[in-house]
Amino acid sequence: MPKRSRGCGQYTKTKCVRGLLIASTTFCVLASQSEAMPPAAIHSAGKAYLQESGAGAPLGKLVVAPEVMEGHCITKVSPVYPQTEGTPRTKATVVVRVVVWKSGSVSPVRVVSGESSLEAPATNAVRLWRYKPFVRDGEAMDVTTDISVDFDPQTQGGMIIHPKH
Repeated sequence: MPKRSRGCGQYTKTKCVRGLLIASTTFCVLASQSEAMPPAAIHSAGKAYLQESGAGAPLGKLVVAPEVMEGHCITKVSPVYPQTEGTPRTKATVVVRVVVWKSGSVSPVRVVSGESSLEAPATNAVRLWRYKPFVRDGEAMDVTTDISVDFDPQTQGGMIIHPKH
């Protein structure tokens, strides 16, 4: 009498393929719906904020204007301009999108725009920035914002700056 193997039989393979097809279809439908859903506006203390929505967006996170978050920054580190041969250094700006956590730390950092050779120095500098917690209705919140990182060949990189409040 031949022994039956415990591997994937024809019935099991069919179930696996069907399950993968259902999962991938569900993911595609959810992803397309999340792109179509506009962020919800939240009004607090006369200011408007956007609440992120969609697949993969942490719940409760607000998108706050860079001008508002600039006032919350307590420590900045200037970016280090990379050494390049033959290319003159010019003033430049890299825009990064970050999450500022309740603790004031910054992560993850994602480049939105800017010169590719300056992306790594910009993200490395911004990871060291610290903020006062963003408070809405008496509660500290994690927020998403964009930060403009300015590169100036006349400014030394790695300098710690404490903006005036």
